[in-house]
Amino acid sequence: MEKGKATSGRSEPFPGILYSEPGALGLVCNIIAAFIAAVNNIQGDEKGTKLTAIVTGLHLILVGGFLQITAGIMSFRKNDHLVATSLTVFATLWAFQGGAIILSKLIYSDVTKSVLPVYIAFVTIAFSLFICSIFVNFIVPPVLVAMALTLTFESIGLFFTWGKKTAVAFEFLIVLTAMYAVTVMKTKGISQRYILPGFGNAPIDPLLIKRNASRTNKKEKRKNTKYAEPMGMGYMGSIIPVSVVCFHGLGYVDDMTVPILAVSCGALLQIIASYYSFLRGDLLYSVQFLTHFLFWTSKSLVYQFSGSADSFSSYANFYGSWGLVLVLAFFTICSSTQSIAVFLYNCLLTVTSILSMEHIPLSIQNYTFGLSAILIWLFTVYLSTAHLLNACAEKPVLPLGSEITTEERLFGCCLTKNNAKESRSMTDEDIDNERRDQTINVLLFLCNMVASFALSPFEISNRMMSLPFLLTAGIFGNLLVARFSYVLQSLSRCFIALSCCFLWTSWSLYIFDATGIAISSSLAIISVGLCVLSLLLSITMAKIFTVLELAILLHSISFTTHMFNADTKYFPMVSSIFLGLVGIYGFILYTVKGLLDKTLLPEGKPLIKIRTPITSALPCPTFRSRIASDLFKAAKVLEKGEVICVPTDTVYALAGSCSKPDSISKIYHIKGRPPEKPICLCISNLQQLRVANPPFSPLLWRFMDKCYPGGITCVVKKGPWLQNLGVGEAADFVGTKESVAIRVPDSSVLSYLVSITGPLAITSANPSGEPDSTHHNTVLDTLGGKLAGVVCDDESNETVASTVVNCMKFDEGLISYFRVGCVPKDIVDNLFDEVKKEQSDQIN
Repeated sequence: MEKGKATSGRSEPFPGILYSEPGALGLVCNIIAAFIAAVNNIQGDEKGTKLTAIVTGLHLILVGGFLQITAGIMSFRKNDHLVATSLTVFATLWAFQGGAIILSKLIYSDVTKSVLPVYIAFVTIAFSLFICSIFVNFIVPPVLVAMALTLTFESIGLFFTWGKKTAVAFEFLIVLTAMYAVTVMKTKGISQRYILPGFGNAPIDPLLIKRNASRTNKKEKRKNTKYAEPMGMGYMGSIIPVSVVCFHGLGYVDDMTVPILAVSCGALLQIIASYYSFLRGDLLYSVQFLTHFLFWTSKSLVYQFSGSADSFSSYANFYGSWGLVLVLAFFTICSSTQSIAVFLYNCLLTVTSILSMEHIPLSIQNYTFGLSAILIWLFTVYLSTAHLLNACAEKPVLPLGSEITTEERLFGCCLTKNNAKESRSMTDEDIDNERRDQTINVLLFLCNMVASFALSPFEISNRMMSLPFLLTAGIFGNLLVARFSYVLQSLSRCFIALSCCFLWTSWSLYIFDATGIAISSSLAIISVGLCVLSLLLSITMAKIFTVLELAILLHSISFTTHMFNADTKYFPMVSSIFLGLVGIYGFILYTVKGLLDKTLLPEGKPLIKIRTPITSALPCPTFRSRIASDLFKAAKVLEKGEVICVPTDTVYALAGSCSKPDSISKIYHIKGRPPEKPICLCISNLQQLRVANPPFSPLLWRFMDKCYPGGITCVVKKGPWLQNLGVGEAADFVGTKESVAIRVPDSSVLSYLVSITGPLAITSANPSGEPDSTHHNTVLDTLGGKLAGVVCDDESNETVASTVVNCMKFDEGLISYFRVGCVPKDIVDNLFDEVKKEQSDQIN
């Protein structure tokens, strides 16, 4: 039976099969980028011109950055934790290095001190990735250790010439090791057998590491294999800005022009981590990584816009950062439902945010923020390594601790009896969609709350202090919310987020003095119009959204009056604070609702409830033929022993899995088919039949080569070879005692489905004695109530079933017909004559 399993055509419903090897693409990008960097180091900065620097930098950004990050995103979809994280991280490294090369020639200043903290951050990340890689395979560690050593000597090369020369050697080592890894990946079948036996074997086998699982009161979460885990990458994204803040706070870095570029690269990692956490239905991590992006990027931009220490003394009146502190504090409370390490990290981050407040004198704040950032740096390195290593090893190799409490215990004291969870039977996909929906709500209120609180003191403090928060939370945050909403096809929230983005963009342009008063006034009027439209959309949503839109509309009006010099002093401040309070309310409301599916605070019913048209429910589930995930769902139904309708290259057919013989009996019952009429066997391709090794003559094999795939069914003798095909006990239920009909349809949909489930027993999808079904609606009308599902593919290609050819006496030179269908008898006879002629020609 082991042989039969191997040739049955079964495969796991795993999305990685839809992709090739994106890791090879990423490694090719590293080869090109490392070679360019080596050539640049050989040439030296003093010999390079401005044009040379721009060309070199653009190549690093485009090839090492954009192209490699594409490979990283594909690896996330392939559920490859280490490769996805490594490629995405190093894409930001090469992009930063390219940008630094360009800026070093454009700003005409020494960037040595500015680049050092960034290199140190990437060295730390590279060694962290190397530690994780030795638990995966032999291929990636040489590349990662070469990358780590290259960055180490690049850092030394900032001060000593010999460091650059040594870095060149290791950059060529990256080229060689990456070329070897690409070769192995692209010739995996050959190398696995002859060159590198056991391709997946790791230097350290995680299965040999014994760890007692932490005791938990939570229910076991199902494993998500649709996307790779982004948690490790999300924490790595914080290492870069933390390193920059440490060196700046301790007085080593003064010019933030180049470090801001590195902070932007780290922000990209956090945004991607938040996005894939959202796709995985993980509300906490999605919100956490976006919050970390808002905090670190905003604080870094504050340093960039703050100017000298003398001017910074006037910023003591700025209280806009407290909105972000409140978010971090509440999120720390929520993170007590996660591991102890994550909770302590969020506690430390909250304390750090308080120590970075603008009310603290700059001379003291630099040390309080810088020293606390060192602790954050150490904690972040451990958390990123632990999350990625545990994901790769699929076991807790590095401990993170158990959760302190559960969501029910944390918020149970605040919930009333009226807030009890409704008993709803929800599938795993429904639960993920519900959490994705609440994630959008949380982020929408969060981003607008942070932006509004930051803008409120612009009339009583330096207005430039508000700009970093408007850029991060108001603009980029709302754009991300719009993207999330578009994924869930929530166009109303998408429009609301985009209108908010336009409002904060208008404020930013005004504060930055990028436009004149006339253009700013026009933008303010457009903002009011967009907010009115958003308000009209919100009346069909929960009442808290209507209140939010009223607050945003009020704030846009304050912006307009300010542009037209109306006597409305402090009107923007009051409207911003009101909008911030509404944002805090909504943030807490939907965070708890997303965690517990319970309402901690009332959200209100819609002012206008749209009536959904009452449509008659379909008699059974339907699956779209062109959507791979729907075909996986159909395969699961078949594997449960149910009967579904599938499209073929002729007419629609009823199908049951041969792994569940009872499903074949159900086909007879559903169709009302007499038991003496046999059912044919459907496979995905002729090669599947060859592997089963039936005792067919070469003449019959040639005939089948000409007939398959297509609308011809060949009836052949039964035998033990059916077990090799993976039919199992169903061999007694298909065909007759002596023969079985083999069908290889010329249908990509059915072939793909069979490749997932294994051989299927099929017959035409119509009640016995009635015409064949040529549309899925016909099947739904006639047999829908008896089926477990219908794969919908609109009109069928033919109006009659396949032609069934009797090949029992094929070697005697005789064929007959049980049924003449879509393929005419003359065509089959001609194929038969061609085969016989070919054989006679070979004999002669």
